Amino acid sequence: MSYGIYEIRLEDALSLCAKQWKECNAYFPDHSLHSDPEWIAEHFKHSGSTISDLDQLDFAEPCAHPKARNKENVRAYLLEKDDEIVGVVPFALDKQQLICGLGEFQTAKFPMRILCLQSTHNMPAEELAYDVLFRQVLSSNPDAIYVNNVNTNSFFWNYLQNSTFIRQSFQFYKRNGSVPHQLIRLNGTFENYMGKFTAKTRKNRLRELRQLRERGNVELMRVTKASEIDAFLEATCGVSKRTWQFDHGWGLRDPDVVRSKLQFLAQRGCLRSYLLKCGDIPCSFILGQQYGSRFYTEFAGADYRWRSYSVGSVLLLLVLEDLFKENSPQFYDFGNYVKWQEYFATESYPEASAWLFSRRAYPQLASSIYHACNVLSIKTGAVLDRFHMKSKVRQLLWRKVLPA
Repeated sequence: MSYGIYEIRLEDALSLCAKQWKECNAYFPDHSLHSDPEWIAEHFKHSGSTISDLDQLDFAEPCAHPKARNKENVRAYLLEKDDEIVGVVPFALDKQQLICGLGEFQTAKFPMRILCLQSTHNMPAEELAYDVLFRQVLSSNPDAIYVNNVNTNSFFWNYLQNSTFIRQSFQFYKRNGSVPHQLIRLNGTFENYMGKFTAKTRKNRLRELRQLRERGNVELMRVTKASEIDAFLEATCGVSKRTWQFDHGWGLRDPDVVRSKLQFLAQRGCLRSYLLKCGDIPCSFILGQQYGSRFYTEFAGADYRWRSYSVGSVLLLLVLEDLFKENSPQFYDFGNYVKWQEYFATESYPEASAWLFSRRAYPQLASSIYHACNVLSIKTGAVLDRFHMKSKVRQLLWRKVLPA
């Protein structure tokens, strides 16, 4: 029997088919908490508030703006076969401007209706199933679809690049190459894990911990219960204000939003966060959750006043030691890629993000200009890098555009 599909708003899904949605998720071994309808509702309920760093969205990409974080903007596409839900794919509708620029300077903006595929979805690995999905999505006339952090070894990524239906209906565009999604496999013991480092590196890590202990009593606090959240949040928000993320407009800027999400995790037995103290002074933290086979780092911060003591590295190693010995998942999942993660990771898989621009006149015009600006920026940047002139040119341009 062929597939059927229908679109449903999140509010309706929670009241009509949340149970079937969750049952469908359970058939996919790699499903995460972020594909749960109640988690999605929690994630999007704080519309209009300042973005907290528990969000799974890239701040530079679509759907990161607070206006997009509204349950009314979430569409769930439910795939049926033999009267059973066999796939669920959540999208968020984002009315945003596609910004075309040369380096740091904007050259054009195009208002767009963008459907953003949320970070996880569960679908049968069949071309017909995805054809049915994207045919339904196309009927809502989006200007573009944005897919974020897709495993490039997956069936889904292969489908996006090779499907006849996608080629006929959309223009596929990948702005950047793939990046490694870093993991630490938590099998064996912590001592075995430390064996991946050289003797000199292990000595350096132990020295960092010893130097911190010379400053005061070092305490690692693990937070898993709702009763522990308020004290933990008070400490972490204080640390967050003294991090580089906060200085750049990120950080834990809305404690009520973060508290709500932490309470949601605690109620479902998924909360596992950590705070590092030295001499009873909070100096670094990790907001995390444990679900299925993975421990996920949602956000981490270190007080820059403690930078010389490497409190971020000390915290990570103490957390890993705790994860290895008690209620251990299979993997420590770093989430969005940052270069330093390669130092600690034991394995990785490639992932990438991409656009699907609708083959209508307006989206094609916008995508052509967007693509041309990106290509020119990359080539110009490469030439400037080659001659070590990028910083000088940037300074010169800023003098031209900024008032004296």
